[in-house]
Amino acid sequence: MSKKLNTTVRAYLSDGNIFKRYIRITEAAKFYEMDSESTKIFASAASAVYQLPRTTLINHMKMEEYMKHLYKIPNTSKYVQKKYARIGEGSMIYSIGHHRFIEMARAAGAVYKINEGTGGTVLISLDIFDDYMEQFRENPVPMKNPLWKESET
Repeated sequence: MSKKLNTTVRAYLSDGNIFKRYIRITEAAKFYEMDSESTKIFASAASAVYQLPRTTLINHMKMEEYMKHLYKIPNTSKYVQKKYARIGEGSMIYSIGHHRFIEMARAAGAVYKINEGTGGTVLISLDIFDDYMEQFRENPVPMKNPLWKESET
């Protein structure tokens, strides 16, 4: 059975399905479960704060990039930066399947095995893996008909 679409965009705003590129500090604080002051500090550290005449906005993508290796300690309001992650955590951080993540981590040389003989722990260095991931980045493709052209002066 097909679903009938609404004719206005406003009908979809309350669903939460729309990803906003810029959010207000109060929304970011709610999203990251922090107070507004801490959120503004983290956003400033991420260079994600945009000050408009009467509104302060946060670039959601820059904030996500900065916060991806931070871990909130349960039952406190403290955040710690993680340098290592287990395979399950890493595959969720990078949105890659477990097996592909393991293969790529091995290829990157980012795997650390602790107590290998006793069924120990496998950790992945997130910094090394980030550097390895950069080689898969595609170059930008110029648009056929750009929307904006630099003025020739």
